[in-house]
Amino acid sequence: MSNIDYSLLNKESLIELRQAALDDYIIDLDWSPDGTKLAVVTVEGAVFLFDNYGDTANCKLIGQHSGGGNSVSWRSDGVEFATAGHDGQAKVWDGFSGQEIVSLPAGDSWVAKVTYNPSSNCLATAAGKQLKLWNQEREAFYESSDHSSTIADIGWNPLGSGIAVAAYNGVTLHVPGKQKKPRKYICKGSSLVLAWSPDAKYIATGEQDSTVHFWHRASGEEARMCGFPTKVLELSWDSTGQWLATGGSSSVILWDCSGKGPADRKPREYVEHSNKLIQLAFQPNGKLLASAGNDAVLALWNPMTDDKVIERKSLSSPASCLRWNKKGELAIGQKDGKVIILGINEEVNGEGRFDIN
Repeated sequence: MSNIDYSLLNKESLIELRQAALDDYIIDLDWSPDGTKLAVVTVEGAVFLFDNYGDTANCKLIGQHSGGGNSVSWRSDGVEFATAGHDGQAKVWDGFSGQEIVSLPAGDSWVAKVTYNPSSNCLATAAGKQLKLWNQEREAFYESSDHSSTIADIGWNPLGSGIAVAAYNGVTLHVPGKQKKPRKYICKGSSLVLAWSPDAKYIATGEQDSTVHFWHRASGEEARMCGFPTKVLELSWDSTGQWLATGGSSSVILWDCSGKGPADRKPREYVEHSNKLIQLAFQPNGKLLASAGNDAVLALWNPMTDDKVIERKSLSSPASCLRWNKKGELAIGQKDGKVIILGINEEVNGEGRFDIN
């Protein structure tokens, strides 16, 4: 790992706020709840803490997972964050000092995912077929290996009750203390990624067989969307829960999930990228959608009002992760190790259009 090169950019019309060069593929990043800090994990396992305030950029290396890193998640109060690594450990870090608090034995194999419950201090970890839930005292109070394959993704019910697991043969919903056994949403194939609608009405999954499944959480009713040229690894809901953006091609596909759901509705298609989409992210409290492709292009859309891109930015390499904070700033992690933070000019949320290159 070479020396960190970071800078603060101040240009009147340019909304690039900060940049850091970490010289290693950015595997994941996550904002603190107040948007003042950014935790970053690289493919080699390095963990960085990035300050997003003041007159100077500050990005410091705080620790390491041996063998590599996979995932990062902040606790809802911003006091701590957790990371997952190839060493079978989930490490918990102090959100202010960056000091390691504890290393949790999350599994015998590499830990694929960590995520905090949005309404409590409970931490979930996924390693191999094993799901573990940890309380604030760092005790594993729930464990399950009731999954037909290695876990591909996990996600908490956004209203706080239960956690969904994506694996081969569909989704398993765990609600500790409120069910005799986990609920199964079964489909033939391998679910690779999942995303809850904000109202917890739907669970969407991207599939190995180039389809998207929509599960009605309460009834278990399923809708299946086909026609994607490749497996679907990109899913993002808008803040209202009406729209789900999906990848699986070089176009952004937008599904209307209002009322009875997306079945029998023709989706909207948004074309800007010349290569496969690899990242999608709606603003958590806004209307903008960011997309990034293997063409090393970032595009911003307001799909509620227009099917044309409102902003386009060329990157030095393809984006490996995109995350918005609640202030409307977008963090971009790239395959070449760069981390870029963009602030969105108010003009973009209206009818203005401008390019940054």
